[in-house]
Amino acid sequence: MANKKQYASFSNRFIESFAGTLLMNEPKVAIIELIANAWDAGATEVKINWPLNDGEQFFISDDGHGMTEAEFEKRFMTLAYERNSDIGAFAIIPESHKQKIAVRPAFGRNGKGRLASFAFGESFNVQTTNGGRELTFNVFIDSNNQLAFRKIIEKVGAITHGTKIFIDRALKPRLNAENAKKEIGMRFLVDPHFNVFLNGDKISFEDIPEDHIHNLNVSVPEVGSFEIRVIDVQTTDKTTQLHGIAWHVKNRLVGECTWKGSGSEHLIDGRKAAAKRYIFIVKADCLEEAVAADWTSFLPYNEKYKKAVAKIYDEIRAYLLEITKEQREDTFSDIENSTRPLLRKMGIANREKWEKFIREVQEECPSIGAEELEKIGGLLAKLETTESKYSLIHTLANASVNDLNNLNAILNKWDIDLVKLVLDEIEWRSELLERLQTKVINSRTDEVQELQPLFHRGLWIFGPEYETIEYTSNKGMTTVIQHLFGGKGVQGSLTRPDFAILPDSTVGLYTLPKYDHNFSEVGIDRLTIIELKRPGIAIGREQKGQAWGYVKELYAKGMLKDYSSVTCFVLGSELEPLESEVTKEKGDKVIIIPMVYDTVIRRAKSRLLNLHDKIIQAPFLKDERIKAYMDDKAQQVLF
Repeated sequence: MANKKQYASFSNRFIESFAGTLLMNEPKVAIIELIANAWDAGATEVKINWPLNDGEQFFISDDGHGMTEAEFEKRFMTLAYERNSDIGAFAIIPESHKQKIAVRPAFGRNGKGRLASFAFGESFNVQTTNGGRELTFNVFIDSNNQLAFRKIIEKVGAITHGTKIFIDRALKPRLNAENAKKEIGMRFLVDPHFNVFLNGDKISFEDIPEDHIHNLNVSVPEVGSFEIRVIDVQTTDKTTQLHGIAWHVKNRLVGECTWKGSGSEHLIDGRKAAAKRYIFIVKADCLEEAVAADWTSFLPYNEKYKKAVAKIYDEIRAYLLEITKEQREDTFSDIENSTRPLLRKMGIANREKWEKFIREVQEECPSIGAEELEKIGGLLAKLETTESKYSLIHTLANASVNDLNNLNAILNKWDIDLVKLVLDEIEWRSELLERLQTKVINSRTDEVQELQPLFHRGLWIFGPEYETIEYTSNKGMTTVIQHLFGGKGVQGSLTRPDFAILPDSTVGLYTLPKYDHNFSEVGIDRLTIIELKRPGIAIGREQKGQAWGYVKELYAKGMLKDYSSVTCFVLGSELEPLESEVTKEKGDKVIIIPMVYDTVIRRAKSRLLNLHDKIIQAPFLKDERIKAYMDDKAQQVLF
């Protein structure tokens, strides 16, 4: 008993919940679905007997391709039948109809429409013929609430193909015959070779009430006159199938009825209700010579067609804009009211420009919702009051889809102030590194004093302690070191009193004060000396000794105390062999560190987390390289 296979049970409303309550209970929805099945079967003619009283027969018959027994079992009786994977997204056209029908996109996707017959009775019969063999099945819901059928007739039929669904004693539909004609006419008149008859009357444009139909006339010079019938279903159908623009030439449909390729897709987005509501039927007999041989389209390079289609699409566009005008005005008024505080800050001309832009977006991009458009309006108003104006819009317009997705992801995690703070820091450090790198590798940079201000800004290169501690230039110490050379400092030193310009180098001195327990400054706690040697001077024992000489002089002048600690960086383009060791004096109070510029640059890149190489193509770094190149060219001329 434990291994016995168990099955799921079905409630009384399972089939109804699967197909949809409206489909199995609402005659208007049901008849549209049943006619759509005939359309999908490649039919050209559909006949309906609409019961006027309870107990009368209901039937719908078509001259479509019909079904074999195997096809009936698979297509008609399979719940959630996948039409696209089985027979494709287009109707199968019987051979006898191919002269009338070029191409026909199918309505059906999952087979639910076949259950629409239950709207007219508790069970129904399906009589279908394919290849001259007629089969009749009775379809019902059994005692286990499962969809079931039994074959009741099999014989040679009087016709070669077609399907008829009938109920001998049907329920009287809640929809009367006249309204049924109206609903059918508004949806199935797009193809002149798809005719529907109800109780013997052929459904035509006359069955569509005046408030659902409107006629436009368009004259195209050197081409001819066109009549456009606009059908407004006034309700929203579940799909855009048989909605859009249909072209009739000599009482035949060219291609399919669709919004695709009409130039109006941006005006009436297929996801919007309006796209499932309007049909434009263009009578274009004067374009017969422009029709492709298979009637699937017009010849795109035909001059008459090109002139006509441009004019007609303009007319349809104008019509669509007119019918949505009131809705756009209401939306614009809401946006204007919500943005009013910003609009008050703008001049009249700028306000007019803002208004023109919002209205154009409403017309050209109707798929943008009112909420999104309100945000756009607020953004534009803010931009108008900024110094940068609309440069942000130009930047975004030039960005790729991936760029925009990445920007959105960043702003979802960071606010703009934090992003700017981080990027500003990375930018100025990267620019500094680019300038240093350009200067130290250029043999013409004989004015070493050009580098000293860069290192003053780049103390962070030498260690993390310089990130949070504020070091400042010490002009008093600078003067002492200049006097060490008896006034032999190079000309121009008075213009840069923040560092000492010496015959073979420049020396920058950066100090951190020492404070007593009352927070009063009592002397120098730390001193950092950066000496930059000119190209051609190798750093050796003598150069390292010069740095120690500066420190001894500062001690002698009383500018350094026993508690002061000193770090000297002696930098140059080359280093004598065996002289790369760090030298310590006065115990560990004075440290002298020799280093070549290449090592400095590598250390700087490491301190910047190697971001410099990753963002080497950033515009601000490219600008720095261009500037360095132009300066180098100018120096070449001088030398």
